Amino acid sequence: MKLTTVWDERYSVKAAYTNSTLKQAHVVRAALDEGLLDIRAVPIDVEATWADIASVHAGAYVDAVRKGDPRRLAESQGFDWSPAFGESLALIWNGHVAACRLALDEKVVFHPVSGAHHAHRETGSGFCTFNYLVGAGRRLLDEGDIARVLIIDLDFHQGNGTHALVVDDERFGLFDIAGSNWIGEFETERHYYKVVRGPEEYQGHLRSLPAAIDRFKPDLVQYQAGMDCHWRDPIGGIDGIDEDFLAERDRFVIKEVAGRGIPLVINLAGGYQEDGTSQRLHVQTARIAVEVLRASNRLARDHRRDRLNPREACSRQYAARGDQPT
Repeated sequence: MKLTTVWDERYSVKAAYTNSTLKQAHVVRAALDEGLLDIRAVPIDVEATWADIASVHAGAYVDAVRKGDPRRLAESQGFDWSPAFGESLALIWNGHVAACRLALDEKVVFHPVSGAHHAHRETGSGFCTFNYLVGAGRRLLDEGDIARVLIIDLDFHQGNGTHALVVDDERFGLFDIAGSNWIGEFETERHYYKVVRGPEEYQGHLRSLPAAIDRFKPDLVQYQAGMDCHWRDPIGGIDGIDEDFLAERDRFVIKEVAGRGIPLVINLAGGYQEDGTSQRLHVQTARIAVEVLRASNRLARDHRRDRLNPREACSRQYAARGDQPT
């Protein structure tokens, strides 16, 4: 089994002093080498995509990013602008909409891109140009494909831009555990924002996720599987959060969502270690998603077989306990 993945090589463009716009290609190549991904290319209507972006972000800001003028606004997220960079943003936006649509049928889809949750309506911020999480969610909501979207944001930094864009839209739920405080802590029926300082506190808040899912009842979940929580990350880092912890975090989130049969889209979010650690952690997320899907499929096959052969299922249960039916 492979993980359905939306990807375009043109996503990856040198635009910053960090690995923010280049690591994605390394992640995809490494995951392909492991046989984890089933790549899906998607068509793009360029003009329609830019119009879609302008339905979420201010027209003057969208024009600046598309054309590079004024440069101050086009680079407000911290990236160097170029025509290739502008093109990559439209491709990523279009790809994320496609990934969310695919998830309605495929159940779990990987979209290996970063940068979304700090972007505001009129400007970029914190290596985030456009908020494709909100854009894709609104598109499917407005078209009537779904009624509710939950964004699970486990990047080191709080998703302040996402919150600002959807705080008044009751169709969106937000679940955000972070290591930095951008907009404070609060908990409502739709929003769960917590700041943590260590793994035990993190784990404690993460245990609130199942209840949040069941309370909000989303038709689609988007998961920001940020790796800048790792203790050595230069732009994040939470003491005690290591590779094993992040693996269990991802496994828990993916199982809780996929186990409920809710369509899920996973993207990369932050991770800024230049020694290959961040890329390795992102590949680990894809590997765990495949493991969860394989286990889910095995359970489904066993369930179907047991329904057809109840006596055989009973015998297996007794054998597992070490006794025999009478």
